[in-house]
Amino acid sequence: MATVPVTRTWVAGEVVTAAHFNTNIRDVFNFLLAVPILEARQTVAQTLTTGTGAAVTMTAEDVDTSGMHSTTVNTSRCTAAYPGWYQYAGLTATVANATGRRGNWWTVNAVIASSSQITSPATAASDCEIATRTKQLFQNVGDYVEMFAYQESGGNLNTTVAFPGPTSGVSGRWVSN
Repeated sequence: MATVPVTRTWVAGEVVTAAHFNTNIRDVFNFLLAVPILEARQTVAQTLTTGTGAAVTMTAEDVDTSGMHSTTVNTSRCTAAYPGWYQYAGLTATVANATGRRGNWWTVNAVIASSSQITSPATAASDCEIATRTKQLFQNVGDYVEMFAYQESGGNLNTTVAFPGPTSGVSGRWVSN
């Protein structure tokens, strides 16, 4: 199991070795200088069924420093490599359609995160982009977070993958334990 390095409490009279310094000081700073981060996005349009939320799949990574995401297995999941609080932000983008609402939310291990839902009226003139709420979500090692997209146009709608334009994607980073 991956663990977050912690500082040591020294005991009076203890002989300090290079190994102590490396484990209890150097490793802590190295972790804090390079915390786990993830930037993942869609490269293949996803069909969203009207009135039903769907986990947004992401098939490309711009950065993934600790193996939080896979582009081949469970591509909607951001899986914790270390225990602690992670900050997530994202965007869902659907093709233009003037009917209904669009929305998104976060889940942790398939349970909707409280106060994470956002909805907005659809736009007819252009693709509809909905930013997610930026959330701090606690994860143990192996827990996963997913961004869900929702639309109620009365028919199926596709997400857009107009990189570098509006493209659905997720950003995540470890912030604290």
